[in-house]
Amino acid sequence: MSNEKYTSIVNVDFQYAHRFMDWPREAKHLHGHSGYLTIELEDKVDPVTGFAHSCKDGFKKAWEVVDHFHHGTIFQEGDPLLDAVLEVYKKHNITNDPAHCVPLKKIQHELAWSYPEYRIVVTKKVSTCENLCELFHALLKDKMPIKKITMRSSLMNAASKEFK
Repeated sequence: MSNEKYTSIVNVDFQYAHRFMDWPREAKHLHGHSGYLTIELEDKVDPVTGFAHSCKDGFKKAWEVVDHFHHGTIFQEGDPLLDAVLEVYKKHNITNDPAHCVPLKKIQHELAWSYPEYRIVVTKKVSTCENLCELFHALLKDKMPIKKITMRSSLMNAASKEFK
């Protein structure tokens, strides 16, 4: 079998809300996006399966992380809205009820951490497509052989980063 490497492509779409805390224009307001994450996985073809990487397996691994962001809100560390939203969620019992939602494990990473019961992720950096490429790579790199990540938050806004 050849030692050539092939690229398998995993696509994940999700909806999220965020804001750019110190941005002077309209993106400083809490708003939502339909995010589209493309993860390119590079590996040799497995002689038994014929795949470089099973896209179904790649999607499952990616979704374990992306699900924290799906229908969730991303706040940057230090955002004064975070405490206000957490207070309202607690007061009105707005939670990720395990009876109706898939339970999420807590994200605890140097670049981001989560409040899974409220579907909130707090990031060290502003949640631009560029920084989300870096974040998703950090959260997924031990689960799959990532060659490149592209994050799109709209038709006109996207970023890509290759990883070696």
